[in-house]
Amino acid sequence: MEDQGQFKAIEDKGQRLVFTDHARKRLYALDLVQFLNHNFALVRNNNVDDLDFVAKPTELDFVHDNIGSGWVPVVLSCNSFLMCRSDSGFHLINPVTKEWKKVPKTPITKMSFSWELYGFGFDDSTNQYKVVEGKGCTDGFVFSVYASLTDSWRKIECLFPYKQTRVCRKDGMVLNGGVHWLVKRDESLVIISFLLAEEEIREIQVPPNCSTGTVELSVFRDRLCITSFSLSPRETYNEFWVMKEYGVRDSWTKMEFGIPYHRLLHSGFWTEPHDLMLVDATLLVMCNFDDKSFWILSILHEFGEVDGFGSMGVYVESLKPLIDQEQLENSKDDGHP
Repeated sequence: MEDQGQFKAIEDKGQRLVFTDHARKRLYALDLVQFLNHNFALVRNNNVDDLDFVAKPTELDFVHDNIGSGWVPVVLSCNSFLMCRSDSGFHLINPVTKEWKKVPKTPITKMSFSWELYGFGFDDSTNQYKVVEGKGCTDGFVFSVYASLTDSWRKIECLFPYKQTRVCRKDGMVLNGGVHWLVKRDESLVIISFLLAEEEIREIQVPPNCSTGTVELSVFRDRLCITSFSLSPRETYNEFWVMKEYGVRDSWTKMEFGIPYHRLLHSGFWTEPHDLMLVDATLLVMCNFDDKSFWILSILHEFGEVDGFGSMGVYVESLKPLIDQEQLENSKDDGHP
């Protein structure tokens, strides 16, 4: 165990860990702050023998019940809301009030697409949520944006010259007012950011020599991060990079991680000095990157221990409605359609 002085109570800001169980394709929420504070209190009181590193989540069963058999086990979180996918499209959800909104279908196009990107974020400039969808073919990607204030999509009339990588995550990472994906341009890897306010694409360079093996993009606290690994018989390695200064390629810094891994992602949950990391989609590890210590967190639902995770993120509990009618009326008065 770590020095007991490091186990300080965490302020409960209503944040909840949310994840999908890969095997059951169900959605769960966990009050991780309450769980950690309980165990930290045991450490401070020297009741180490009573420590329980098995957390029990609550199933958000109304999500599966509403979507039905077309449920795709992918969920994105932003502030207090979730976005889920189904065969029929996107759904916005407040997991506290169980308010539900089906997003209209994206604009119809005559082009034939084989790739897909999507993301969910908040546009501070207009105080509204946006869903971004990219459809890709051999010539590039076409993007469309859904705005919550107008309840409609806008197609970006431009073909962006990017291709999806072999293991590219379709779900985008939200940071600094943009949705980020890892894609290819002219056979080289590049990070693209779809700026939610400007509705434009910006490029961010990947770490040096980050072009071989399997590369995956994520977010470490408030910074972009990349996992790069190879299982080639000629070369086996894994690397974990964090971009210390947003958009500056020279600020990519290699981080050390004390557990063997291939795929390493940040869960979205962190509190000084701990970060909850997801290792190879099967193992949750609470890490202290300062002193390189860690402990494993197990999650047990009614069917047994979760041994495979799909999507994972954090939301903040709120009674705020998905559609703020006062804000909607003010938007109309300002001339928005």
